[in-house]
Amino acid sequence: MLDCLADLRDIGVARVILTHVVKVGYGQGASYGNKDALEDWLRGRAAPLREAGLEVDVDIRAAGEVATDILAAASEHDADLIVIGSRGQNMIRGLFLGSVAREVIRLSTLPVRLEWIEATGDNGDAACERTCHAGLRRLLLATDFSPQASTAEAAAAQLAPHAGIVDLLHVVSPFDTARYARWSVMARAALDDIAQEIAAAGGKAEVHLADGKASEKIARAAAGDDVDLIVVGKHGASWVESMTIGSTAARLCEIARRPVLMVPLKSSEV
Repeated sequence: MLDCLADLRDIGVARVILTHVVKVGYGQGASYGNKDALEDWLRGRAAPLREAGLEVDVDIRAAGEVATDILAAASEHDADLIVIGSRGQNMIRGLFLGSVAREVIRLSTLPVRLEWIEATGDNGDAACERTCHAGLRRLLLATDFSPQASTAEAAAAQLAPHAGIVDLLHVVSPFDTARYARWSVMARAALDDIAQEIAAAGGKAEVHLADGKASEKIARAAAGDDVDLIVVGKHGASWVESMTIGSTAARLCEIARRPVLMVPLKSSEV
């Protein structure tokens, strides 16, 4: 994941805080005793990022709740974006949204970029490989036109000048067409309107409609066009779910096999 951070320069990131949180609890005091070694390791990883032109600081803290302290670090350093890895503690059963990442995404009022970590090796956790590459050749915005998606749409417009192409995708559900026979026509018109906003921001957009299960169709579209980043709204379709990730976004994080940027309702800054 650290190897991918230099690529964020292409979207205007100038400063990176490398944060490691040691969960202090029963039997974990010894880990915190290795703070100097952890700092040395992170400072070593910071060197190539500085050579790439980024300002880099290291922040190691001890906490009872890791996700809460990550969010506290972001607040104290006045961060605009949180970047976190996708895997849980056990990679043998495949890559999935780990509990810390899930909690950070759920609670964050900042955009969260979930970096995909690809397992290599026979036992699934022997090694990992870099899955990102320089530049933002293609970006995919998935929207359901809800208020929760509006900030994701704004984020895509902000990123559009840095991307070669912005794919705009809406997945039509059977529920949509059952309510409105002309939903597909209206959805395409809405996507065309977003495409005009992308063009006004200095980007180039392509409009796509699909039918089926949203998370699977989004992941398939992203794989088919080999997009570098998927942008979605964080919350579900109901305001009652305002403190949840949303089932589509959560599932997408587990199957996308590429970075996902989740933008909360109250922020359009990326």
